[in-house]
Amino acid sequence: MKNQKLCFESVQALAELEYFRINEQGKLESATKNEGPIIDMHTHLGFTSGLAPRIDLSRRTQEMKHSFGETGMQVDLSIYSGVNLTRENRNGLFRDYAEAALLGRGAATTYTAPNLIDEMDRMGVRNSVSLAMDLPGSMKVSELHIRAAGGADRLIPFCGVSPRSLFWERHVEKCIAMGARGLKFHPYINLMGPDHPMAIRLFRRWSRSGFPILFHTAHNGVEPAVLRRFSDIGLYGEALRRLPNALFVLGHAGMGYYREAVAMAKAHGNTYLEIGGQPPDVVRELIDTMGPDWLLYGSDWPVYPLAMPLAKIFIATESDPESRRKILFDNANRILKISEARHTA
Repeated sequence: MKNQKLCFESVQALAELEYFRINEQGKLESATKNEGPIIDMHTHLGFTSGLAPRIDLSRRTQEMKHSFGETGMQVDLSIYSGVNLTRENRNGLFRDYAEAALLGRGAATTYTAPNLIDEMDRMGVRNSVSLAMDLPGSMKVSELHIRAAGGADRLIPFCGVSPRSLFWERHVEKCIAMGARGLKFHPYINLMGPDHPMAIRLFRRWSRSGFPILFHTAHNGVEPAVLRRFSDIGLYGEALRRLPNALFVLGHAGMGYYREAVAMAKAHGNTYLEIGGQPPDVVRELIDTMGPDWLLYGSDWPVYPLAMPLAKIFIATESDPESRRKILFDNANRILKISEARHTA
């Protein structure tokens, strides 16, 4: 990692690294696809709300429009990806999702299962966890995403049950029956912190399934200031403490509060860190302090092209193949219990 170049003119320019190349179609692809499988613990498909037309999640589109574009935006692998996004396209993420959610059009209509799988194929990713997020009173998004994943056996659906829903427990049971294999809790979508009694009630019920609970954690400035109070890193310890038999994943590894996330996870022993977006020096620190057995790779696709977070893991583990294997595959495979039948890359 010493003296490794970390700044590039674009995501496409990551082909300057030994881990990537430009294929015959002019697309960036992994040059290490045969070195071992990868499981991505953090992706999203598109969604709409209200009366907006639904996105066809089974449709392959001519182009894929990430929030952090593959061209025209400078990549700095030495900083957290969210900070890089804020510098290059501050309002792009929320604009893309708002346009789709309210009008059913725009970049988020390209966030489909075939588009994700096409990119997975280019990057050597075997399976991806698809994280749904439901608005209060509805489980429409979870249902659509579970069905989309069911039609593509390389996608593993996590549902996003709203703790505010009057029918939250019924939604939990239906999600599990439909094939959900985890729960995603996003404080901003639910307008509550993970320490709220309604949230704890949901986590307690979900823990009976034996499937993991993945949190969005902390904040980095790309989100509206009014929402940040719901995701302060200190709020997550309550659930970890009160539910010692549940399996938790701290998404984004606490962003800039990763040291606090490590301390919290080590204190409770039932918690993994999903480290997508963290720069290589932080990944190395997490390997040293948390241990590679408790770290998971995640991309946050479609916000970022898969190559961007992968580059950070490859650089951080270039002389540590054992940690690389655990982070990219072994740990996720263990907690997701993926059967050999799903390994159809």
